[in-house]
Amino acid sequence: MNCDDFGALFSKMFGNRYGDSPPPPKDIVIGGVYGRYEDVSFRRMHYRGDFAVEFPLPFDEVTFVIPSAGKILFNHATESLGTTQVGLAVDKAELRSMRFIDDHAHRGMSIGRWVLTERLSTLLGRPILQKLQFEPLVNLDSAACQGIRALIDLATGTEFDLLMSAGTLLPSRLREMLVDAVLETWPHNFSEALRHPQPMIAPRHVKQAIEYIQAHPQHLVSGTDLAQLSNVSLRALQDGFRRFTGTSIVAYQRQVRLARAREALALGTVSSVSEVALQYGFSNVGRFCQYFQRAYGVSPADVRKGLR
Repeated sequence: MNCDDFGALFSKMFGNRYGDSPPPPKDIVIGGVYGRYEDVSFRRMHYRGDFAVEFPLPFDEVTFVIPSAGKILFNHATESLGTTQVGLAVDKAELRSMRFIDDHAHRGMSIGRWVLTERLSTLLGRPILQKLQFEPLVNLDSAACQGIRALIDLATGTEFDLLMSAGTLLPSRLREMLVDAVLETWPHNFSEALRHPQPMIAPRHVKQAIEYIQAHPQHLVSGTDLAQLSNVSLRALQDGFRRFTGTSIVAYQRQVRLARAREALALGTVSSVSEVALQYGFSNVGRFCQYFQRAYGVSPADVRKGLR
């Protein structure tokens, strides 16, 4: 379809997100397949002609682009150029514009940051206390990128469309496959943790300390007290924690308190965010919200409202 028809369809589906942006030239032609389900979108697109699109508002998504023709230029904190040899991962919260060059075509997907963070938390069995950051440039000759390309081809194929329209389970399964494919194959700062899961059996002194923390999430206990409880030196307990949990004693306690706070918010057993923050030892509510957002990719207020 021509660019005007595409813009009208996009606005009908997703609102007038680009209403303040100047329209592309009339000779631009946009074609392909686009699908979206619960904060995960996938596409196989081609663009005839060169033009740019500006983003008036940031999106809390990460977009992954595998070019198959021409070039695409993303302008954000640093410019990123995608070609038929280079794939891109772009944080759309930092994105300002993108330009399609030399009759660009690509396969791609965009995934809400909270979706990626929540799934990563489930896979690792702990809250994510650092921002998930993907490698911005990847070699498209890698087997991993070829696998993602094949999965997008499946999702955008006419044969699969018949299955997608036949029931309600497949869209959810496809969404999970796309999210897991990115987390497992596109390099990021938690890739090593996913490849080497934590050992299943903890040393006795670490297990005792963990059991105490899990049983008393509201109580802030020092490493020294935990070491005395476990009958080892503080250094031995600290080393054991890092080997088994991959984090420090303080960070692990915070993970447990955040997880219990999330459960309370989801179950509706607390009357406010402030209440649950204080209940689990966070005297600074603002800092609690920052920790929570970073760990789960969603605010505690939204969890309490049932939005996530």
